[in-house]
Amino acid sequence: MTALWMLGAITGLGIGLLGERILGRRAARQSARLAALNERLDVYANFAKLAAVRRAETEETLSSLRREAAEAEGEIGALQTAATDDAALTATEFHCVDRVARAGGPLWHVAVEALDATAPWTGVRHYAVAAETADEARKRIGERHSSATAFAIAPAAPLVLPDR
Repeated sequence: MTALWMLGAITGLGIGLLGERILGRRAARQSARLAALNERLDVYANFAKLAAVRRAETEETLSSLRREAAEAEGEIGALQTAATDDAALTATEFHCVDRVARAGGPLWHVAVEALDATAPWTGVRHYAVAAETADEARKRIGERHSSATAFAIAPAAPLVLPDR
């Protein structure tokens, strides 16, 4: 019977050793798998940190662009207001000189102010002049009103007539 007990003990010991080996290999594979998953987790954590940094940069850029857009909208509003104000200030009655504008030719707006009582009118007259250049338009008005003491001639500006 002792031999039987001995055989049972050795068989149990053999099965235990075999089980330990199998479970040891399994544990090693699971440990390797756990290490690989931890490495992947570290990589994803680094990606998350990089994404957070890039998101912060993007939000900063976006807020900067929003500020610039708001400033541009403000400037556009100011320019539109100035344009409507300028349209209200633009003379609606023009005096014309001796030339008729060619189709598509440039027109110039020249303001002439009467400076003293010797002038034939008071205030400012607005002239629409057909000329190739601003200097030519101003020169032609200067020939018409040659007295430098009686008249002040403003620089010529392009004249765009509104469509009606």
